[in-house]
Amino acid sequence: MRETRWPAARGRFGLLIDRPRLQVRALDKLGQTLVSGDIEAAVGALAPGAPILGLYALAPEGAHALRIGRASALMITPAPFAAPEGWRDGWCATAVDDGWAVVEVSGADTSLALMQATSAELGAGSLSAAVLLFGLRALLARTQVGFRVHVEAPWLEALLAWLDGV
Repeated sequence: MRETRWPAARGRFGLLIDRPRLQVRALDKLGQTLVSGDIEAAVGALAPGAPILGLYALAPEGAHALRIGRASALMITPAPFAAPEGWRDGWCATAVDDGWAVVEVSGADTSLALMQATSAELGAGSLSAAVLLFGLRALLARTQVGFRVHVEAPWLEALLAWLDGV
C-alpha cells in the first residue's frame, strides 16, 4: 500500500533538490512565450537579436528561443512581458509563463543525470531543443553551471522524482 502514499508536490519555486552532488532549482522569474509560424520573424519582433537555439546549446542570460520544431519555438526572456498574442505577419505568439516549468540542474552529478535522462546524442547539433528526458517531452539547454530543462508544468513533479533518483 506504500504506492498510495504520495509525498506532497514540491511546488515551482526555489531550491527543490539539494544534495551534495546535485542541486535542482526552479527558475520562476523567466518569461516564456510560445511562438509559431515564421519563428525568425517572431523572435526578431519580440526580442531583436535573440538567438534561436537547438539541443543542448549554451543558453545566454538574456532573451533567446529554444526551437521545438520547424515552425515553433519557446521564447525565453529574463522576465515575463506582455507579448502581443495572436497571429500577425505570418507568426503567432502565446504567453505560457505558467504553462511551462523551468529547472536548472547543477552539481558534480549533472553528467550522470544526463546519461540517465536521455539517449539523445547531445553533441550532434540538432536544430531542435526538444528531447525525451526521463521519458518526458522537454526542451534542454546547457548553462554555465549545468543544464536547464523546460517541461510542461504538470510534468514538473515527475521530472523531480526522476532527478531525485540520480
